[in-house]
Amino acid sequence: MHSEEDAASACAHAAALIAAGRYAEARKAAEAVLEADGPEPRLLLVLARAHMAEDEDDHDDAAERVFRRALDTFPDHIDLLAGYAELCLRSDALDRPGRHARGPVLLERLRELAPDSPQRRRAADSTSVLATAAGKGPSAARVQRHDVVHALTTAASPEEAEKEARRQAALAPHDHRVAVLDATLTALARPGRAPLRLLVRRTPEYLFVASLTVAALLLARHLLGPFPFWIPWAVGLLLDLPLLALRLLLRGARARGGERASGAVDVDAASASAESSLSAVPRYARREAALIGAGAAIALGALTTTVVLTHAEYTAYPRYEAVAPYSFRGMTRMDMGEGLGAAAAGDPGGRIEAAFTHYYTGGAGDGSELAVTASIGDFHDATAALVRESDTLLSETPGVTSADDAWTADAGAYGGWMQCSRYVEDLTGTPKAICFWADRGSMGSVTFRASDMPHADIEQLARMTRQTVLRPSS
Repeated sequence: MHSEEDAASACAHAAALIAAGRYAEARKAAEAVLEADGPEPRLLLVLARAHMAEDEDDHDDAAERVFRRALDTFPDHIDLLAGYAELCLRSDALDRPGRHARGPVLLERLRELAPDSPQRRRAADSTSVLATAAGKGPSAARVQRHDVVHALTTAASPEEAEKEARRQAALAPHDHRVAVLDATLTALARPGRAPLRLLVRRTPEYLFVASLTVAALLLARHLLGPFPFWIPWAVGLLLDLPLLALRLLLRGARARGGERASGAVDVDAASASAESSLSAVPRYARREAALIGAGAAIALGALTTTVVLTHAEYTAYPRYEAVAPYSFRGMTRMDMGEGLGAAAAGDPGGRIEAAFTHYYTGGAGDGSELAVTASIGDFHDATAALVRESDTLLSETPGVTSADDAWTADAGAYGGWMQCSRYVEDLTGTPKAICFWADRGSMGSVTFRASDMPHADIEQLARMTRQTVLRPSS
């Protein structure tokens, strides 16, 4: 069983640990006494508040379990009811709707038991979002940055700022904020860390410039010509490295300062540790908020614009119109009917707008009896594999004795991809050449006699035919 004196001493010790930021140790101290001597309402309340001080979802869940266990044993304890009401009313109504809904019920119970008590008034204040934010106060990282910037700005040099922080830490070894400031300035004052000292003072400006740089690179990709997406992301990662180094330094200093202050805490110092000798931490200055907000808006705008433009570029395709002449290289065009090209060229997941097949005959020499098949439309998903697959199909086509000597050709002024090969026609034994082409707006093939034509001439004739029967349209 607990004696009043032992319980008060244990509560004071755990409260001192909480005030010093040693939440885990406070929980262990309270749990050890509770396990040894059984439930005690004030110790259970301290244990729950040691969980709440972590300001994390898992610890809030643990605090609720402690409150519920405590109220099962001490159902009308005012402090326990008020503490549980604060936890419930400050919880997120969307994330924890059940917990949040229990808040008003607990408040009503407090009104019945102690309508004018300070516990009830404090719990009622938790219904205000502004009161909740004020109760939580700024984060430890925000406090640390504020203290460091103020010290570096007001001191004549980083060394002077470090000396002053060390002097304050010696005078108030229990002061958590002063200990963290001393540890941080000690780390920042080391040789070679001038860039980090500048960065901690100019973090909003740096974030704004970094966002502007990455945004400019994302937009330049569309304005100045395409380059790999990894370039702006790599630049963004490089720009984040100094911020990462600073965050790690500050986190380490917070841990060292907290340990140092915690080691100096005892029960008598508990009340002094609750208040710091440093000035209060204000809200973000208007200039800081403007820079951070502008940087975030620029980054979001650039990302949105990039997504929209990239999608537009991906779905875009060149437009062509069929303009096959009636004569070409001394040959005369013979129309074999509409729609043949659609069957011959296929549709690579796109939309064929028009297709044709034309034969040219009557010429003299190599290049006579030329056939051209083409389809035009939206083929923005087309890739180089399309022409390679077409060349593979040729080797499996009935009537082709042999298909060999395949090579990748220059697609010419219209771009895209082209692949050529030679084969022997089974029925006539005629050696021929065929070149397949594809881009995001057209695809087709050109076939002609090629007994001993070199690769360069075959490619040239294929490109010339393609550019003769198709014309870019606006």
